[in-house]
Formats: sequence, structure tokens, C-alpha cells
Amino acid sequence: MDRLYFKDKNDCSKEITSYSHTTWKGIRLYDGDSKTEYRSETAYLTPSRLYFSSNDRPAMNMVLDLKCIVLVEEEEGSILRSSKIILHLLPHVSEQHSKPYTRSSASFIKLAFSNGGLSNFKICIQKPLLERAWEKHTESSSTSHSVAFQDMKNLIDMAKDMVQLASVMSSKIKDRHGDISDDETVKFKSYLLSLGIEDPVTRNACSSSNMFCQHLAKEITTFLLTPISDSGGFMSLSDAYCRVNRARGFELLSPEDFFQACNYMEQLNLPLTCRKFESGVLVLQLQSETNSQLEKDTESLLQARRKLTAFEVSQELGITIILAAECLYTMERKGVLCRDDTVRGLVFYHNEFSSRT
Repeated sequence: MDRLYFKDKNDCSKEITSYSHTTWKGIRLYDGDSKTEYRSETAYLTPSRLYFSSNDRPAMNMVLDLKCIVLVEEEEGSILRSSKIILHLLPHVSEQHSKPYTRSSASFIKLAFSNGGLSNFKICIQKPLLERAWEKHTESSSTSHSVAFQDMKNLIDMAKDMVQLASVMSSKIKDRHGDISDDETVKFKSYLLSLGIEDPVTRNACSSSNMFCQHLAKEITTFLLTPISDSGGFMSLSDAYCRVNRARGFELLSPEDFFQACNYMEQLNLPLTCRKFESGVLVLQLQSETNSQLEKDTESLLQARRKLTAFEVSQELGITIILAAECLYTMERKGVLCRDDTVRGLVFYHNEFSSRT
């Protein structure tokens, strides 16, 4: 009861009159589980307050701010007890208002309805509480979104600074300013490359679609030549697409533009070329890495072992499992290998029949 306070009726009349349809008579108030002297109150509910009026207080109303309510419950009655509404309240805060109770140990009050209307009161008082909770949720979401967009802006600004740093350091390395050894130059250059593509090709900067694809093909080749060389001379087109887009930062490519650019590589006589296996798998491979060379490496590996799996080929030759499997399938179609497809997996053996013919 120490959350309720007294207020002059004249100051309340305008707000109460506006919501005169939400009125309940014959209410008794409880301080926790204890009865109080407030036995016949008339309750008025507005969007922000709950007023209690009584003929015993002709000049004053008791007021409970709805913001103090944290939970509304219904206490079922019995033969000897009536049903009640329980209002769980926030902790007491000292205010200058006159109060019916200066201090109370209870964290809730109860309302008994002698003239009925309990169910209707419960529905009506929960509505503004739900609206308040929704407003808080909306405000919290808006704040979270604002913070997220601010973080994104900071990330974009940081990315621009990193690209500028990469450009400056690349120029310094080219000019060979300072005491930098050859090993340090190579090492630092690899760090710069890992930051991404400094000045990615864009469609707006090119006069035609063909020119854009040609410049893009050169950019892709420059960026992927070392990784593909380190991975056995092959890289699946999906892996290559992800690497290039990650390096381009915010200038992302569509799959169509990337594929069209890769198809220009052979025409431009670049070190990389796009190849399609019979199964439909697309890869980028070194021009110098012929299919026969990969098959020879696989056959040499088979001679050292009695059998091979795609996983073993990928591990030994440093290529992806997809490419290793495609190589084994190709050699099988040529009659060099034969398969044993069991519940343990697919294993390839040297085709002894073809070697005897």
C-alpha cells in the first residue's frame, strides 16, 4: 500500500471523467494478505493510473501509477473466500505525496470485488500493461538497430582505412624505400594481399560489359594465381567465387558476372582457365596443369598403394575432395581404374584387365 498516494479530486476529475466507462464499485483493498480500512472503494482505470475514490474521502483520491505494476494475477476464491485480483508492484520509491501507508512490507496489493466485475477489470488493466511492454520492446529494438548500423558504419570506415594503408604500403614496397630485405618484402606483400583487393574492378568504371568481364578476368587471375598454385593447380569455382568476393569487400560480384569473367580467361591467354568436368563440376585450373598431369600424379600415387579413395588423393596431391573424385571418375571412364562400391565407401583399384590388353 505504500506505492499508493493521495491526490486532490479536482486534479483527477478531468482524467477520470474521460474514462468513466472503466469504473468498478464495491472494492476492498488488501495490503498484501492483510485487510485494510479501505472497504468500499470505487476504482477508475485510465491508461496511466488506477484511481480509488470513496465517500469517506470527499476531497482526496488514492492513486496507483500503472508503471508500478509488474504483474497481474487472479486469486481463485472458495466457499469462504471471494476471488481477488493481485497486483504485484515495483519496490517502494520515496516521494513527496501523502500516502495511506508510510511503509509496507508487502510487495503486492489485493482487490476484492463485492459487486462483481473482477474478470472485466483483469482484462482492462492488462491492456495498458501489455501496450507499455510492447513500447519498451520497440524502443529497445530501435536502439539495437541504431547501434548495429553505427557499428556497420564504423566497420566500413575502418575497411576504407585498411585499403588505403594497403595501397600506401604497396607503393613503398615497389619503390623499395627503407631497409627492407627481399624476404621481408615478400612476406609483407603476402600480408597486404590477405587484406583484400585494393581497387576492385566495377561495372561503372568500364565502358562496356565485355570490357568489364575482361578486366574482371585479369583481376581474378591475379588474385587467385598463388592460392591455386599452392592448392595443386585446381580450385572449385564455388571456392574461387567466395574467396574473390571476400577480398572485394563491399564491391560484391554476382555469380553470373564471375562465371562470365572466368570464361574470358582462355580467350585472353591468362595463366588460369575455367574447366567443366563431365559431371558438371566447374573448376579454375592452371593453364600449365593439364588433365594428363593430374592423372599421372594419381596413377603414381596408386602404384605406391594398392587402393585409393578421393580423400587420400586430395590429401596427397593438395586438391579438394571434389576434384580428386572427378579425377578418379575420369580415369575410371578411360579404363585405368575400377571401383569397389561398398558400405564402407567408394574405393578405386588399378584395372588389371586393361593393363593386360
